[in-house]
Amino acid sequence: MKALLLGLGLIAIPALAHHSITAEYDEKKAVTLKGTVVKFDWTNPHVFVALEVSSDTWAIEFPSRIELKRDGWTQDSIHIGDVVTIDATPARDGSKGAYAKTLVLANGKRLSAEAAPFPKISAASKPTPRWPDGHPRLGFVPGETGYWTSNAGSILEETGSNVRVNVNGLLANIADAGKVAPFQPWAKGLYEYRQKTLLKDDPMASCLPPGGPRQFQVPYGIQILEQPEKQRVFVMSGGGDRNWRLIHLDGRAHQPDDLQPTYYGDSVGKWKGDVLVIDTLGFNERFWFSNGGLPHTESLHLTERLSRPDFGTLKYEVRVDDPGAYTRPWSAGWALQWVSGQEIEEYFCDEYNRNNER
Repeated sequence: MKALLLGLGLIAIPALAHHSITAEYDEKKAVTLKGTVVKFDWTNPHVFVALEVSSDTWAIEFPSRIELKRDGWTQDSIHIGDVVTIDATPARDGSKGAYAKTLVLANGKRLSAEAAPFPKISAASKPTPRWPDGHPRLGFVPGETGYWTSNAGSILEETGSNVRVNVNGLLANIADAGKVAPFQPWAKGLYEYRQKTLLKDDPMASCLPPGGPRQFQVPYGIQILEQPEKQRVFVMSGGGDRNWRLIHLDGRAHQPDDLQPTYYGDSVGKWKGDVLVIDTLGFNERFWFSNGGLPHTESLHLTERLSRPDFGTLKYEVRVDDPGAYTRPWSAGWALQWVSGQEIEEYFCDEYNRNNER
């Protein structure tokens, strides 16, 4: 944790390297801080407040402005000079830093720093939208806006495992590691190491792309762009560095000898009734293919199934086949929710990413 820089009467909140919140802050501890706001940075990837508490100045980290907006925040929610009380999780290194949970203004108004869920869409009132050929539309409908977001608790675990984890994929009990997937011994050991070190080496914390199923777990959403006339589909990530994945629907086959390993692999798909079935090979090993740090090798082979049973739900199912990391193929799945009437907001994985919203 970098400390606040105080000098020449100026207070600056330095740009912190993008990091794992779990590794940076101790969720098992709590601190309540009452003081005066001396700086408020409404930035991505995270919002920061400098809080003067007695003779100390604390650096308080909040979620991104996108997540705070779900809780009713704006860049005018607090001002320099406001006296506030913040409930937070303290930094593990003992520095004057913390990650906020709630903020209470002097007038008693409480602002949550834990993103509220999106309102549910009534599936009964809006059926699955379709293309003229009858296939479900996996993206937006002309004249409307929206995007898909992963529901809290969407983790990659073998169907039926039912282990307890937090939204980042961190196990409540490390003894449950063997229940998550049918690991090869080395892969289980690596997974346990990543868990015990609180996901501190997560490549996404270094702004690398979320390949594989993790693209459908990102908190800032995805957009699916369908181009039936070109027989292809794009999956566009709403976070990180605006990464995108291309899925070919023109009947081509993989050319394994010519594949260069990438973050998203080589994807070919075809419709089977109302389900888009996607076959992907050719992954590199530079990313974690799910939250929580599940390992994989370049032998990873994914068979994914996308369907839209109603207007507000995208069903994601995946079969993982990686003999380098797992003893047998295994399956998982979850649902994503449609955020209607909104566009994906700008969010980049560079530090001090600002915007002008006035």
